[in-house]
Amino acid sequence: MMAHKQGKTSSAKRVILKDALKSMRLATRLDMLEPAELLGFAHDLGTYLHWWMGDPTEETLLNLRTSLPLLDELVDFDVVLERLESLDSFKRSSFGVSIGVFFPELTKIHEACISRIHKLPQGVPKAECWLRPIAQHAGADSDVEAAVYLASRGHKANIDIDALRDSWHSAICSDIEHGRPVKKVPETVINRARSRTISLAEAAQVLRFNQSLFRFFTFRDEEEDFIDASMFRTVEWFGIIGFDPWLKSFISDLSLGPQGGIDHGLAGWLLFYWCRSDLALQMAERHGLESWLWALINGQLDRENPWRLFLPERENPRTHDYLPLCGIILFVWHRIKPKAMREDILQRASDLLFQTQMRCGGWPLYTDDSEPCLITTCFALHGLALHKPIGWEQLAARGAEWLERQQDAEGYWYIKGGPTVMLTVLALDALVLARGGREVTFKLDTRAENGLQPPATGERADVEPLYNYDGQEWYEPSIPTTTSVSLVRAKEVAKPRLALIVATETELRQVLRVLKPIPRRQRIWKVTHGYDTYYLGSFGAFQAVVTLSGMGTEGATGATLSVDAVIRDWNPTVVVLVGIVFGVSRKKHKPADVLIAEHLIPYEHQRVGDQPIFRNPIPPSSPILVSRFRHALGWAFYLPDGSKCIKHVGPVLSGNKLIDNREFKDALISQYPSAIGGEMEGTGLWSAAQRARKEWILVKGVCDWADGRKHDSYHAMAAASAVSLCHYVFSDVHALDGV
Repeated sequence: MMAHKQGKTSSAKRVILKDALKSMRLATRLDMLEPAELLGFAHDLGTYLHWWMGDPTEETLLNLRTSLPLLDELVDFDVVLERLESLDSFKRSSFGVSIGVFFPELTKIHEACISRIHKLPQGVPKAECWLRPIAQHAGADSDVEAAVYLASRGHKANIDIDALRDSWHSAICSDIEHGRPVKKVPETVINRARSRTISLAEAAQVLRFNQSLFRFFTFRDEEEDFIDASMFRTVEWFGIIGFDPWLKSFISDLSLGPQGGIDHGLAGWLLFYWCRSDLALQMAERHGLESWLWALINGQLDRENPWRLFLPERENPRTHDYLPLCGIILFVWHRIKPKAMREDILQRASDLLFQTQMRCGGWPLYTDDSEPCLITTCFALHGLALHKPIGWEQLAARGAEWLERQQDAEGYWYIKGGPTVMLTVLALDALVLARGGREVTFKLDTRAENGLQPPATGERADVEPLYNYDGQEWYEPSIPTTTSVSLVRAKEVAKPRLALIVATETELRQVLRVLKPIPRRQRIWKVTHGYDTYYLGSFGAFQAVVTLSGMGTEGATGATLSVDAVIRDWNPTVVVLVGIVFGVSRKKHKPADVLIAEHLIPYEHQRVGDQPIFRNPIPPSSPILVSRFRHALGWAFYLPDGSKCIKHVGPVLSGNKLIDNREFKDALISQYPSAIGGEMEGTGLWSAAQRARKEWILVKGVCDWADGRKHDSYHAMAAASAVSLCHYVFSDVHALDGV
């Protein structure tokens, strides 16, 4: 229990905290961690300590406990939770009660982690351990440089590509939602952005202003010079598709070439970063690239020495030789490989680097500086490694030794005010190049004029598991005995509140397997009327009507008319489309995982041009029903190997095409990165149920991934999983209260 209040101050009462730290356990447990685990744990702790906003609550503390399970071994959370009773006694800032003040044990644990990290050997493995947690949490920001580095070293599988793409889409939606477009945007468009269901093609149209698109990446001032190139580098390494309008917009100035004079310092930095992207060199027009390089190698003050700049310092205005430009010119020249340009500039640049390397091994920022500079040294090593003048190896070896000594004790490279992640990646590439290596974040044999092919990308071709279905109660279920009843007679007795719609016989068998006769009846009732056949019984706690529609929405038995008929004939409270669906990601969606449609994305109605523009609205499912399924926390469905299925809530694509083509699916997902799956009957459900003002939802199990490897072996299992979840939800007698 928290100790009693003691004393008073003008801002808050002083609080004496009972120590919740398991001190005896701390040292032993941290010493057991591998370096990667230690740095990852320290990173996550530091993130919480630095970015926490708002008062601690029981929910946020339990979320912290869940996200960092190691804390459970180091802290008595019951003691921490008791502090909430005296929350008003803690010192408060404008952002609430600081987690460091409320939970000082976190700071102690973090300091203990940092102390151990400082004792780890310096070098590349330590830097990679530092980059790994940053890469795993990267999104629409400069931290993607960490992900690019790991991918270039063969660790792409550790990055959640779907989450990365989703974060980019979310950032674009946020721009629209918060009024980024200059022109007035219809409320329907803003709603689609708010629900993260707007297509990338439509978003590009909405956000375009003066034929250009704004950046959607977040960045600090010191990151602006390389942030666009980082997006290109991420696209090429991870195969992220759908963002072409932004890529073309961002590359346009590079293709156009300089208009008028250039600021040599700024232009040099920009060209250096652009040339670290193979995709940028592929997309940019060659004449634009060469014109930028031509302007760079012709100096403002001295045509023969483009690195000679004038600095208008108030006390000592003077001319300097700005050494980063030497490495930049060498690097950019060999990346672009210009035609019909004099190459004597390369000799002059390399000569100046030979003449200005300091005894320590580093290079200064200016020729008259007395201190080495991290940036100049990295640029010099990049340029020398690509140009390879006679004797460059000795310079590079000394430069690499100096660069290694600059690594911070925590594993990164840093300069005051500099972007730490980018500098660390830059330094690691420089070390590889200095020693003649080729494993860097760009292709060393790039030739822009030949057209580049980005590195092989895409999801790992996982081997699909094989299951033994023998003994599974849902496998090949028998059809229950039914009693045929007329529609008129059935409507006198049955009052179904649930309507369950399926589209295949496999799905129908799984629903009928758990359907029970309505009260005081011995058998399930079967009603045939016109095009439709209905099955009446009890599904969980409610009377239900079940019908089989055709696949897709069209035709006399398509989902649109079938749902319309079941509503007209039975007037149910809720309509549920249950069955099978494709998942968009083999990594995220395992066989028989259940997808719950928070929104439907009808993709058939579109304007076809250079980029398809999808015209349909993005209808939301019943919020009440989505909430019921979200809170199905006790539901469990196990596969034959004992693994447990997971439910996923999100937008689901819907159209009349039976998709089994990787390229077509990827094109759809590139437009709707937030989509979690796709199927064929949902738009019919929405059309009919919405018009009749009925609550509706789509719940389907993953049977394939629409990637050219479609088969039927998971169909029954996927349908059984979806039916199992629906049965669990509607077994609660209060599930439809308030509907």
